[in-house]
Amino acid sequence: MARRRFHLALAATLLAGAWPAGAAQPLLLGGDERLLVLAPHPDDETLAAGGLIQEAIGLDVPVRVCFFTMGDNNEIAFLFTRRHPVLMPGVTRSSGMLRQNEALAACTQLGLSTNDVVFLGYPDSGTLDIWNHHWRAVPPYRSSLTRATAVPYPRALTPGSAYAGEDILDDLSEVIRDFAPTHIVVPHPADHNVDHRALYLFARVALWEAQDELPAPGILAAPVHFTQWPEPRQYQPMRPAAPPYFLDEGVEWVEMVLAPFQVSNKLAALRRHHSQFLHSSAYLQSFLRKSELFGDLPDIALPGGAGSAEIGETDESQFRSDKELFQSLSQESGQWNDIAGQNAAEASSLDGRDNDFESRSISGDGTRLTLSFRFRKPVEAPASLSVRLFGYRAGTPFGDMPKIEIELSTDRILSVRDLDARLPEGSVEQIPGTAVEIAVRVPFRLLGNPEKIFIGAKLSQRTLPIDWVPWRVLDLSGAALPMTAVPPPKAEPSATTPAPKTAPVQEMAPPAAKPPPPPPPPAVDGRTEPPGPPPALAPRVNLPRQSIPEKTEANEPVLW
Repeated sequence: MARRRFHLALAATLLAGAWPAGAAQPLLLGGDERLLVLAPHPDDETLAAGGLIQEAIGLDVPVRVCFFTMGDNNEIAFLFTRRHPVLMPGVTRSSGMLRQNEALAACTQLGLSTNDVVFLGYPDSGTLDIWNHHWRAVPPYRSSLTRATAVPYPRALTPGSAYAGEDILDDLSEVIRDFAPTHIVVPHPADHNVDHRALYLFARVALWEAQDELPAPGILAAPVHFTQWPEPRQYQPMRPAAPPYFLDEGVEWVEMVLAPFQVSNKLAALRRHHSQFLHSSAYLQSFLRKSELFGDLPDIALPGGAGSAEIGETDESQFRSDKELFQSLSQESGQWNDIAGQNAAEASSLDGRDNDFESRSISGDGTRLTLSFRFRKPVEAPASLSVRLFGYRAGTPFGDMPKIEIELSTDRILSVRDLDARLPEGSVEQIPGTAVEIAVRVPFRLLGNPEKIFIGAKLSQRTLPIDWVPWRVLDLSGAALPMTAVPPPKAEPSATTPAPKTAPVQEMAPPAAKPPPPPPPPAVDGRTEPPGPPPALAPRVNLPRQSIPEKTEANEPVLW
């Protein structure tokens, strides 16, 4: 009761405008709130929100934790490599089951029961690849370590679910609809770990798809894995958490201040992730601060597809390894010597090409989207820019919407694809630029006339990433976009030979007048279906849900 009175008094102070300008706002819980924590790997629930979970439980706020992967890879290794890190082959499904038991023990330490925990079991380090490539009839992703193409864990929510985008969305949607959260903790979209970024993207779509059934929850985006954050790399429980310096601008942070006993219990929970704490204790303990921070990148509004926005790229820490962290980890585990060698070889291959994005501009005229990327140094062959544009429209399954990837150099369009199918020449238009700028114009029609668009971009030298920018959501809600009955350009089957390189496309002439569109097809369930047959979907393999046993290692005492 005393804590509740304190929260109400603090809320009154905030409403009176007494909180310092520019400071992180306090995160308050109470009443009929419900907290859902989406964790990419076992231990992320504790690192990101171990204190928040304890606070919610102390206020009798229902809490559920959902683990995206079993952590059957080493997610920290991705902070030091550009490609899949070279690891010893001993990391297999048995490691995933071990980390599942550790996650149950950690959640029990935080005050949860085994019934408050859900495991999805998707492939560690492979979920962003699924987001980018594995939708519709594209075969499921195959894990490079477990060799599985479907969830292999019997205690997962849906064992046997394919490593495919639709199955991930189905599982996340089921978790969200079943629990109906008022607050949801998700990874930060700029996180340097691929599974963190992927879970954020899938979660946003799942929330949109549930918006007709549930009130929109507050999104708490938690920063976790960055190559040079948190600082210092030390256990400092009396020091408040500070946001990454390269994310501070334009982000409205909220803060959960922890009591000393909550910090101590957070450490106890982190120790229960024994396989991780054993080899990375110094790094993991640097997350034990007197506060936890949450702050999302805001959506970019272009009502009706018209307007413009300029985004500066300030994260210069990508792919720049923390030498002190490297040394600390290499002393605790021999595999870090191999990862250090891989990192050095990748850096040598790129010969200093790093952190090249300077800014990007986004604009629309109601029918076309123009994207311009500016770089700090000239983009020289064989480097190329890959731009991905994924549209969302209510009433259309997200998997059915176009998943467009455009690959460009400074002077030509190299390819345009919808997943694994090549689109014909002229589908998009490259705008002539300079050696430090690449611009492209895309019709909204090619994206399925969406209401929202995910925009991501990566600069690469062949298969080796040089730099990337966080995915951003473009919100086109407002004046409705013109719908057209003319379908997007027909995709051509992917050939074994590379696509011919197209010459720069000049300014297109205004389109000729089109005949009136045919009448819409009959409504189904109150919705008018888009013209044309829906793309074929790979069947979902879904075995009956199995409950988590009550007696697990989580209920056994652990002595440290």
